[in-house]
Amino acid sequence: MPDQNNSLYAAAQRVVEAGLANDDSAFTPGRPVWTQTTADDLCQRFVNAPELGGSSFAEKLGRQLADAPPETIQLAAELVYLHLLAPNDFGGVAKRELLSTVLAISPQPIHVPSDLDAALDGGFGRAGTAYRTYRDRQLAWLVRFVVAWKELSSEARQNALADPWAFRDVADSIPVNSAYSQRNVLLHLAFPGTFERIASRRHKQQIIEGLAEDVPQPTGDEDRDLAALRAELERQRGDHIDFYDSDLERRWRPRSGAAGDSESELRGWLVRGANVHGRNLVPEWLAEGYCSLAYPDLGELPSGRTRSQIDTQLAEMQPDLTSKQRSIHVGVLDRFLNQMHDGDIIATVDGAKVYVGTIAGAATWTETPEHLDSRRRPVRWANADTPFTRDQLTAPTKDRLSGQMVVSTLGAEVAEFAALAGIDPDIDPTEDTPEPPANEPVVLPEPTAELANDLFVDLEWLSETVDLLREKKQIILYGPPGTGKTYLAQEIAQFLTEQTGGEHRLVQFHPSYSYEDFFEGFRPQRGSTPGTVAFELEDGPLKLLVNEANKDVTRAYVLIIDEINRANLAKVFGELYFLLEYRSRSVQLQYSPTEDFRLPPNLYLIGTMNTADRSIALVDSAMRRRFSWQGLFPGEAPVADILRRWLHAHGLPADRADLLDALNDRVADRDAAIGPSYLMNSRVGTEAGLARIWKHHIMPLLEERHIGDNVDLLALYSIDALRNGTTPHIRPRENPVLDEEIGEPPT
Repeated sequence: MPDQNNSLYAAAQRVVEAGLANDDSAFTPGRPVWTQTTADDLCQRFVNAPELGGSSFAEKLGRQLADAPPETIQLAAELVYLHLLAPNDFGGVAKRELLSTVLAISPQPIHVPSDLDAALDGGFGRAGTAYRTYRDRQLAWLVRFVVAWKELSSEARQNALADPWAFRDVADSIPVNSAYSQRNVLLHLAFPGTFERIASRRHKQQIIEGLAEDVPQPTGDEDRDLAALRAELERQRGDHIDFYDSDLERRWRPRSGAAGDSESELRGWLVRGANVHGRNLVPEWLAEGYCSLAYPDLGELPSGRTRSQIDTQLAEMQPDLTSKQRSIHVGVLDRFLNQMHDGDIIATVDGAKVYVGTIAGAATWTETPEHLDSRRRPVRWANADTPFTRDQLTAPTKDRLSGQMVVSTLGAEVAEFAALAGIDPDIDPTEDTPEPPANEPVVLPEPTAELANDLFVDLEWLSETVDLLREKKQIILYGPPGTGKTYLAQEIAQFLTEQTGGEHRLVQFHPSYSYEDFFEGFRPQRGSTPGTVAFELEDGPLKLLVNEANKDVTRAYVLIIDEINRANLAKVFGELYFLLEYRSRSVQLQYSPTEDFRLPPNLYLIGTMNTADRSIALVDSAMRRRFSWQGLFPGEAPVADILRRWLHAHGLPADRADLLDALNDRVADRDAAIGPSYLMNSRVGTEAGLARIWKHHIMPLLEERHIGDNVDLLALYSIDALRNGTTPHIRPRENPVLDEEIGEPPT
């Protein structure tokens, strides 16, 4: 058994031992769940009665098993568990959420043993496109496997559990039906010492082809050839090898980065050809197997030219172009000539029809009339005769087709194009292509009672806050100073990202903060020539976090914007205003006009805003509409009890909370009240410490508020005055700022 992920393999063996060696259950030992009768019932309800449509996998399964016996539901849940063990690109929180949804179908409560639950945090590799896009097919294959297994004689089952190749024969007796990945996962989990930790059939083929010289005697059997290849490489090296080790991976997948790098998977491009100088070239592309890029006046431009060289030739041949226009065209040419590689996915559209293929060679130049299609790349079109339509795409993927760029990236949505065209070898192209499944966004975990206690707030308020963030993806915590806005934002962000394996970062806005600081802009760098300065485009904190979030949409990434109202929001956010409301859409950026940019669904924003200076009134309605708002005010939940709970937890006098309540009663202004954090200091345990904090931290705030009011602050706000209950007369302010003038942000 491999050294890594021991708990994962131990969990898998528990399932195999309970369900395949016996008719038992991994979740509830002693209860017969993996029986022939139950497997047949699950097959009849789920496999033989598929439900089509755009609902999620869990929603469909819930309807299919709505009136099923508890044992059938539990068998489905244990198979889903087995399915979820493998991927490490699908976070533990998301795995548990899906598994819990399946378990909830049962009228009887079912609990996953703690050691099996812990194994969900692991995984042995990226499962691939088909594994997640066609989860129903993966599970259907597992159900068929269990049905076939239970039909075997007791002797045949014992033999298959003892002999990995006999076990594989049983697996291969089941029609694969787009479940190559699940087949490979089951083999590895059952016999990790024999079958590789490789889910993708494509990777198995690439490894054998890339390392063919080291395969002793090729048989054409992928699994046996991989086993022989491993034995030979370990003999040569004298140590255990992993095909995803960087030195080996470079040999079979030269363009890959580290294992699991998003760039090592499918890459795709949209190339437009339906209207090239008024001519539709797509029928010719499909018939002759290529795609092309025009620029008829530019002439031949060999691959390998740098962006600077392309720019120079453009400037010579088309002098009327501005530098910004040239930058856009340079990006298009560079992508077509240099960034596309063999095997990349390519898509094009002709009206409502979408055609998909794979790049099959380098860019070439062919003399043609008018040079409209002289600059070419060979393409193996996969669905030239059977195009799908735009309406079959999910909203984010359809949006990839809506831009105007002649050549643009398909981004993470490339997987859907490949799947619909049947290109991925892990998907059986002879199968009818189903409707694309509904998206499975990152699942934000529910806050725990432990977290609420640590933060001294009510669990109900904390759950509501996370739910608002889950719903809108942007939230602002607003209130007067000292109410814990920044602290709570950081703690909530840390909890969400730790639970999902993501990241959180904090930026603080101020009056001079700009779009260039926040998103992207040109910044001075030391030039190549001594004494010179060059300007390079650099990403700001938002774009840096977006780049991280795009690598794994199953993890949560949170950006905290402290004092969000201190900056000119319209200036800082720019075109991002649009994206805050329309997450599935893309825009072209101010400094990167060749890039289609969108905010990923797993990126969340938490802003904090101080209301004491009334600057909330400066937030325009467009920004207010794009955020959920959660108030933090003394005297109101959850702030009302924070100090009292904190004092109790630290064994400090409770009357400090009474003193703060009395102070805020006299302030009598919700937006100018004093927050509890000023007194959440161990020094308040003594009268001297309390007096010091009152004099140097709280009284200055009150002095600022009453400038020009001719008020005796000590007589009104001193500790003694509050304790004695004396209330001197206060002369009313002139021209008070009414709450009605400020307005209340929507909650």
